[in-house]
Amino acid sequence: MTTDLSIPTERPVFEIEGAAVPFRSHGSGQPVLLTHGVLGDLRSLCPVASKLSHMVEAITVTLPALAADARPSRPFGTAGQRDDLIDLIRSLGRGPVHLVAWSYSAHAAIAVAIDRPDLVRSLFLYEPGFPTFVEDAAARDAVLDDMRAAFAPVEEAFARGDPEGALRLAIDAAAQASGYCDAQPDEIRAIHRDTVQTLGAIFAQTPPIPLGPQDLGRIGCPVTVARGARTRACYAIVSDAAARLVPGADHIVVPDAGHLLPEQKPARFASLVKAHLRRAGATATRPRTESGTGDAN
Repeated sequence: MTTDLSIPTERPVFEIEGAAVPFRSHGSGQPVLLTHGVLGDLRSLCPVASKLSHMVEAITVTLPALAADARPSRPFGTAGQRDDLIDLIRSLGRGPVHLVAWSYSAHAAIAVAIDRPDLVRSLFLYEPGFPTFVEDAAARDAVLDDMRAAFAPVEEAFARGDPEGALRLAIDAAAQASGYCDAQPDEIRAIHRDTVQTLGAIFAQTPPIPLGPQDLGRIGCPVTVARGARTRACYAIVSDAAARLVPGADHIVVPDAGHLLPEQKPARFASLVKAHLRRAGATATRPRTESGTGDAN
């Protein structure tokens, strides 16, 4: 089956703080909300969602705080994104969801699990990046140093009016490979190009939610924290800290993988999510269906 990654034209289903939010639903069963990172939208995780649709209802959205053409009125940052996710889950009307979060969205997803446990059945985190809960000062400094090395040139390129150059630098830094961005398949490059202007919101964001070790210790739902064995230090350190701090969390280090695994190898990423969902008690309960529209039915 081929997954359609064309630009979505469907009618938005609901609004979050004045921003129209489209979504795509794949399959049926317990709801699984898959959230993308920077330079992504609802298409980014559609290939993953399609591979989950035989056992659950897998839902992808364009996170309103990272929408290229319309954003909510609330300030952009992880706190705003936490509130966006809460509103999204409630607006979906499916009850509590299994929340799968990659990269930037993972910090907000952790906050949702802490602040609104009634909305989260389980939590799968792939490479969170904000070190607010990293206790060791040297490790925290290492995260910040690596983030500056990777993304300060991106901000500089964007500030001087070179969004295409900023895009290449950002994707190459995440992949740790020069020329990686330009070598991607056309459908992935199209998503990156369509969302490049959201970098402006990233560089002007509010400070991250100051989640501490004690906050992660309050999470009571099933949690998996995964990262690639070949990822950047900033993601590895934060992921490993989260896995240590969340009670009973499964910690997975994926061999020969990096930060962009969900885009690079969607089937492999989906297999990790499937294993987590089985541990969390999500099993197929209804015949498989698939919808590529914004309608829930």
